Amino acid sequence: MHGRNRGNSGARIMSQTLSSLRFPPSLRFQGVAKYIKGALLVAIALAVKGEALADVIELRDGGVLVGKVLNPTGGQIVRIETDDGSVIEVDRKLARIRVSMEREREYIDRVKPRGDSLEDHRAVVEECMKEGLLTLANAHRERIVELDPSDKQSWAHLKYYKDEASGKWMRSEVVMHRRGKIKGEKGRWYTWQEKALMDLDQKYTELRVAAEKELQVRLRGLDGNPKQKSESQAYFQNLKDPLLINKLLKLFRVDRSKDRALYMQLLQQMPPHAVAPTIISIAMEEQDMTFVNEAINYVESSDEVVREMALAVFGKNLKSNKTRDRAAYCMSSIVDERFISMLIGSLLSDEWVVPAGPPGALNAGVGRDGGVGFNAGAPKPQQRMIQHKQVLSTLSQVTGQNFGFDVQAWQYWFAKTYALENLDLRRDEY
Repeated sequence: MHGRNRGNSGARIMSQTLSSLRFPPSLRFQGVAKYIKGALLVAIALAVKGEALADVIELRDGGVLVGKVLNPTGGQIVRIETDDGSVIEVDRKLARIRVSMEREREYIDRVKPRGDSLEDHRAVVEECMKEGLLTLANAHRERIVELDPSDKQSWAHLKYYKDEASGKWMRSEVVMHRRGKIKGEKGRWYTWQEKALMDLDQKYTELRVAAEKELQVRLRGLDGNPKQKSESQAYFQNLKDPLLINKLLKLFRVDRSKDRALYMQLLQQMPPHAVAPTIISIAMEEQDMTFVNEAINYVESSDEVVREMALAVFGKNLKSNKTRDRAAYCMSSIVDERFISMLIGSLLSDEWVVPAGPPGALNAGVGRDGGVGFNAGAPKPQQRMIQHKQVLSTLSQVTGQNFGFDVQAWQYWFAKTYALENLDLRRDEY
């Protein structure tokens, strides 16, 4: 009972202090007054509980910690030292720090003798920042911009931006809304078109993840009980979801079991224009020629759009020595005279090779006088001509001709066969 009366007495004293508090001229503006009164209310609550004045950390989940904040201004983690000496760490994003009344009293004592000039407020801002009193520092910055509206640094700390149209300083939210921006995650701003695309991409990702999860369940169902097997077979029979193309391609390349044929079959069930790039990549990169031929047959039996897409990829790969023969093989079933000239130019290629022998070995040679000499150093690279047999095979199949690897003979035949007629455009003489 005695303790309760003492607590109520402390509360009355703090209430009288709050009601009778008179701020000096430098504090007579809304920001500072509001902050100090809020801090005093916290102090009253602590006094009623009989606790010593200390830093108060309000947690987002509603909890409250009381102690000394060891790092009030920096770090992602707030470290609080309690009365018993233990240290508690809390994510700064989940905590709101109210500094102790002792530090706020020291602040009030410091600002009482100061005036209301720009120099006084700037000095107080520096002192507050050293003490970690960010809210009070920003309150003084508000007074600074009242006295000097051209102080860009103070406006920037208060997160105000200058509107070029009106010349006024406005909150970033107002400026961004006037520019047609929408606030997204992590405080970033986007145009409504960007935000719509992001939302669409997020929706696409959610649908793709859900479809891939169901695919995995159905694949396991093939080895399950008869009911699960029947449901999985019915699911695969009607599967045409293009969201699963990348997943099926990944399974096809990684999984070397008998299921590869199933993955290839499911890919061919997809919408042709959506799955065509995937089928073409299998034709160019797969090592198992059974699947390569299956992919080529798919392209050959598809519409003109898919065939044009495939020819563009195969023609591009004719330029590389490493992929030239595979590209020519894929083109062999698609007769197209536009690529005859490119195939002729791809019959031969050069490459530099290093003769056998360890680098740095001694190379022996016989001199003019019959003596034997030794020269140190690696064998020199030599240029070698490569004949691309698959290119020749495709070229002969498309043209019905066979000039071997005689490039000049091929070029002469092509010029003679496909050259434009020489028209005499001179006017008749009258």
